[in-house]
Amino acid sequence: MPLHHLQAVDVAKQLLKLQQNLLLAAKAQNWQLLRGLDRQLMTLIQQLDLAGAREQFSTQLSALQQSYQQVLTLAKDELHRTETQMKQFNQNRPGVLAYKQTIEGEGL
Repeated sequence: MPLHHLQAVDVAKQLLKLQQNLLLAAKAQNWQLLRGLDRQLMTLIQQLDLAGAREQFSTQLSALQQSYQQVLTLAKDELHRTETQMKQFNQNRPGVLAYKQTIEGEGL
């Protein structure tokens, strides 16, 4: 069942705002905000489903899905970068510990 015009305009604005904020939060690496926006989006989609109005917003939801793919790509890139840094840290750790022991042994 389609939503009334004013309701539809409001939902469309909410979807657009969520889409923009999802991308901004991901680019800023604000993962906590991103989780909150994700919850808001899921709530809104559930409301659309309950109202039987999901099809009415298929264009906006499709655009949102594309943005979500971008967000996932950014998150995966950050995860990979963090994993690489952790591996480098763990590889350097024995050398750092040995250096620390040498310095402590010299009384510096």
